[in-house]
Amino acid sequence: MKSGLSMSLDGFVHSKPSPVPIQPARFLKSLLKIWRPPMSSNGLSGPLKLALAVSGGADSMALATLCHQIRKLGDAHLSGLSDIRLQVFIVDHKARTESTREAMQVVKFLDKYLGLSKESELKTRILPLKWPPGAVPSELPDFETEARRLRYQALGIACYEAKIPTLLLGHHRADGNETVLMRLVSGYRGEGLRGISEEREIPYCKGVYGASQSGGRDYVVTREENQLVKAQDTNVREEILEPVEVYREQGFEYGGVKICRPLMDYSKQELEATLEEAGIPWVTDPTNHDPKLSIRNTIRYLMQRRLLPKALDSGSHQVPSALTMAASNIRRNYQRRNEQAALSYQACDIISFDARSGHFQVRIPNSPVHSDPEFHLLPGYQQLTEMEHIGARLVRMLFNIVSPRNDISLQTLKVATWAMFGNLQKDSPPGSRPVGVTGPRPSKCTAGGVLYERIEKPSEDTPLPGVQPVLLDPDHIWCLTRESYNKQLAEPTCIVPPTTPNERSPAATRVSGITADSQISTRAKQRRRKTGVNQTAFHEPEWQLWDGRYWIQVLNPTDTILKICPLSPDRLLRVVTGGDKLLPRLKKALRSLGPPHVRYTLPAIVDGEDRVLALPTVDFVSPTFRALAEDRRPRWRVRYKRVVFPKMVREESEVREGSGGTGEVFENGEEKELAEPKGTRGILVWMSQL
Repeated sequence: MKSGLSMSLDGFVHSKPSPVPIQPARFLKSLLKIWRPPMSSNGLSGPLKLALAVSGGADSMALATLCHQIRKLGDAHLSGLSDIRLQVFIVDHKARTESTREAMQVVKFLDKYLGLSKESELKTRILPLKWPPGAVPSELPDFETEARRLRYQALGIACYEAKIPTLLLGHHRADGNETVLMRLVSGYRGEGLRGISEEREIPYCKGVYGASQSGGRDYVVTREENQLVKAQDTNVREEILEPVEVYREQGFEYGGVKICRPLMDYSKQELEATLEEAGIPWVTDPTNHDPKLSIRNTIRYLMQRRLLPKALDSGSHQVPSALTMAASNIRRNYQRRNEQAALSYQACDIISFDARSGHFQVRIPNSPVHSDPEFHLLPGYQQLTEMEHIGARLVRMLFNIVSPRNDISLQTLKVATWAMFGNLQKDSPPGSRPVGVTGPRPSKCTAGGVLYERIEKPSEDTPLPGVQPVLLDPDHIWCLTRESYNKQLAEPTCIVPPTTPNERSPAATRVSGITADSQISTRAKQRRRKTGVNQTAFHEPEWQLWDGRYWIQVLNPTDTILKICPLSPDRLLRVVTGGDKLLPRLKKALRSLGPPHVRYTLPAIVDGEDRVLALPTVDFVSPTFRALAEDRRPRWRVRYKRVVFPKMVREESEVREGSGGTGEVFENGEEKELAEPKGTRGILVWMSQL
């Protein structure tokens, strides 16, 4: 390959080396650094599926080319590579009249030059974006942000439908530099200048079922064996032997889509050289080069024309700029702090977690720094800074279990960090405490949508096997609950429209586990068979994320709109004053949830007159619900959001499901006895039968 020539200031002609094409083996190493597929002793546990977002530009076409090439490396590099199935998604932004034609052209490129759809069972798929009616996308003031949101949501839903948990994107080194410069211009400092993450949860998809930390209910991975088993119904089949777990109702959601960017170590010139060597064409989107369209385009324009100082842009695909190296150092520190927080999280002693309400009790380490040889080499003031950074991350991991937010800022956790780690106050010099921390450690406060309270640790508690008592706070445990709702803010509400009957199927059919017979007692089912009550089949109701904590699916066979709202004091008062025969059991269930304020954070299904029909997480149905005809009664399924408990706790404890704190559940007003949950050490999870 020829080398370019350039004239320097000293008058001599210097050789400028041309970029070298990326070899498949090198790309595979970059991919496996961030993509963690199921592995066996022999190689990949295939066949595996990977999703690729391809726009037709040089970066995404290079990504598709390299993914296609690694499948041909053979067992010499890694067994199972040839079994990887590639699903290509092409987003049609519908922002220009020619966008659909261009998307079809990309499909033709992929078929002609790579033959992806011919060699695998998966096909390329075009995803058209749906803009608000009457909107002209290119004229929107926040066009770039809105297009990004719609694009990620379309990709996340498509991955969920195709049952592919990993989406590969073609961002490269220049994209990372552009992002750092954009953040610098916008006033970001510190860790805000770390650039683009190589691996993360798919963004812009909060509340999108299947894309955002949900949708994995169909499969369960056993702890004893890395094996997937699927059964035909929600009950454990007798013919399937332990220790294999099977498809059944779980108390928690899991799953979701992750994005990986395996090209972040490569320059755009290397990607183009890779395509040129393979003879693959690519297209150029004119909107990416209009410097007036967005800040990113302006920065890209300056970088391409070498108009930035060398400290910001070295002008070489081989020599990083000072800003790039600084961002790399920030990124390494960021990852190291996250790893330290994760180690401390593993050492936490989780006492209990009640998934009916989100009531959570935990004992935390004395110090947020678990084991870091480099930490003790730092000066005293830097050690304190590191403890604050790592401690805030640990607090956020704990708060995420009960918080309605998924983006808690570390800056909002300064007071909580100082409150929960006593050694920060002991070792800190005067005047270094954050605003709001004065005197002794605060024992009760709120942050990130969480109420945290320090209580005395019961003397009979002992740490779990494997936990070093010296590392944990010997005197206190922390109680974490959802913060009470602020009357000045709108309460979290999900709208449940009437579910559309499925006219194509006159017989009752299964709808994601919600049947016409679900949540109906045995005696009620017998009455149905005797009276011949007709059963109606319905289309699948959507899963909705309520208050950022509960995924709820409600089948609404009524003619009115229902809502999912908090159980406010006024709503509870209307239930209590109704003279219901089940009130004693309801009161007992509410008392078992923990502190009194917790009951007012429960989800309630209410009708158009704001009357409580049901409390789905505690399996209570009101007289208003029982007064409805049986074929007009709503039905529901509830799951707590995805929670990643410490691995050690999951292995050492017994997670109980299907039992309420009172030992009873009520199905359409009829009592069904359940065994009392046993008091297991470690983590005791209470979840009503759903």
